[in-house]
Amino acid sequence: MNAAPQLAILVGEALRSAFAARGMVSSSLDGVADQLQTVELPGDVVLLDLACPGAQSLLEAYALRRPDAAMVLLGNDLSADAVRTLFRFSASDVVTGASSVDEILAALEGVSLRRSSVPAMPTTSAGAVCWAVHGAVGGAGVTTLAIELAFAVMRRAPAKRVALIDLNLTDGMTAAYLDGQKKLDVAGLCANPERIDETLLRAYAWEHPKGIFLVAAPRNPKIEDLANKAGILQLLDVACSAFDHVIVDLPRHRTAWHDAVLSAVDEVLVISELTVPSLHAAADLCRDVDQLRDGQSARMVLNRMFAKRSHRNSFPIEKAEQAIHREIDFSVRSDWDSARMAVNLGVPIAQVKSRSPLVKDVDDLVEGLWSAGLIELKGAA
Repeated sequence: MNAAPQLAILVGEALRSAFAARGMVSSSLDGVADQLQTVELPGDVVLLDLACPGAQSLLEAYALRRPDAAMVLLGNDLSADAVRTLFRFSASDVVTGASSVDEILAALEGVSLRRSSVPAMPTTSAGAVCWAVHGAVGGAGVTTLAIELAFAVMRRAPAKRVALIDLNLTDGMTAAYLDGQKKLDVAGLCANPERIDETLLRAYAWEHPKGIFLVAAPRNPKIEDLANKAGILQLLDVACSAFDHVIVDLPRHRTAWHDAVLSAVDEVLVISELTVPSLHAAADLCRDVDQLRDGQSARMVLNRMFAKRSHRNSFPIEKAEQAIHREIDFSVRSDWDSARMAVNLGVPIAQVKSRSPLVKDVDDLVEGLWSAGLIELKGAA
């Protein structure tokens, strides 16, 4: 491996001396584990000797904050946690403690080459169509709809890339619903927003087997104390340069960056149920969003609807619109059994039941937005 400052090492004295004898320049990680909260993690390629104090903490810190780095572990009998952590890096390798210097250098060279050969995120010249899904009340099925919207857009425009970003930082469930990986390091992102680019976004994103990309963070009740507007907006900005369509699953509670996101996206879908409290909450939220977006109207969506013959007799949509002085833009019928099965399998509902009324209504919602010119499904047939 060429002498380069991109190499960061935590190794014993003998190996450090051998590297120096070969003229290799590296950043020492000695003592970094004791100040992880304040120091920036160096290196594009990292070598950690697991026998050194602090190696495990550094491995976990790099996995959270620098998954774009290439990682080589030196040691024997790796723990299951260490092996799982290695999967989060763009490239990684393991060499035994008895390996020669040449073998270690070959491993470093190999991961460096693999890291540089990882295909970049696709970019679009015009930027992505981005819209947010926002619940008016708890339990309205917002996460399910956000997921199904992402897959519906992908079906409508299969040649394009679709990202689903879960901004429920405290207790987001998109990754659990899709049996996916939560790779977003919110603390690192918001501490250094300028660091995120398409390479780092690629490391944060998990690709579902059916094609959408998910960006979600590990659940953390205290993460809101670390999140800030600059980091969240930078994340969305980079996502909109790398994808054609971005769907944001917003938390229902207000945050320090909430209004900034609502102002920045192309469309806001406010999700409600057909109950009086939920309808009034949705109407109030829509009016708040309208004012925030200088009159650009939010779209109200009624979720978990029953067949028309049922709700027309009990609480017609027309009556609901009169009561809240607001037009209801779309409705989505309930399909609890199919939704439950899809969640258990980590797949879109269409894979469980292609003729699901919920799938059809979400497809109609996406088609309606496209036909009205509210979103442009680039590449759609």
